[in-house]
Amino acid sequence: MCSLQLRAIQKSASMIVKKESLKKHFSKASRTYDDNASVQLYMGKKLLEYIAEDKFRHVLEIGCGSGIFTSEILNRYSPDSVSLNDISEEMLNTCRERFSDYKNISYHLGDIEKITLKGSYDLVASNACLQWLSDLKGALNGFIEALDSNGVLAFTSFGNENVREITSLTNNGLKYLSYSEIDEVIKSLDEPYSLHEEVIQFHYKDALDMLKTLKKTGVTGFSKKIWTRGMLNRFIEEYESRYSDEKGVYLTWHLYYAVIRKKD
Repeated sequence: MCSLQLRAIQKSASMIVKKESLKKHFSKASRTYDDNASVQLYMGKKLLEYIAEDKFRHVLEIGCGSGIFTSEILNRYSPDSVSLNDISEEMLNTCRERFSDYKNISYHLGDIEKITLKGSYDLVASNACLQWLSDLKGALNGFIEALDSNGVLAFTSFGNENVREITSLTNNGLKYLSYSEIDEVIKSLDEPYSLHEEVIQFHYKDALDMLKTLKKTGVTGFSKKIWTRGMLNRFIEEYESRYSDEKGVYLTWHLYYAVIRKKD
């Protein structure tokens, strides 16, 4: 077996493990996500500001989570139908409860890289989800194929400077694409697009509050290292000594906003 094949198998196995962990952590966060997802809510609202259209009839949302971004889509566009996808059944169940009064919503459980997209949409949207995909270009091509002519694919993702304060102290963090890398992927699709970048700091009461907030949104717990109480205390002390100001402790978020329009 050549080294290239071996690396491909190792990468595939790593993604399977990561997605299983992802599903586990987001499932646990299904009831605490809304109250702690201030960053994700901020991203979703800002993404919709970059979309010029004021009406969509048929919408597909990838990685809907608890439905906070879905609510923004419904309020803004009042679509005729909405299809919601998520890898976590608990998250979809939260959406079913949240949108029980809506008759035009369908639910689709599964890894979006493994399920077949059915239907035709004029908006495919995703908020804070696509960074988990193993083949971003392949997935984006599939989303574009599911669009009607002149349809819109809009998504947010995280950049390589994301949560850099945590990475600096732990030497461990998720790998995100740089701006040039994600721009290259989108450009290769050969469709008109815009890509915006933002680096912003969010504040938390203290370092423990920050860690609890991350845990309650399901975006932590991917390190294989188990922290002892001593390690946790040392992290908190070091973080607060380095990354505090008059507002509390801060954490950097590196955000991308992409809007792709399918040609006629």
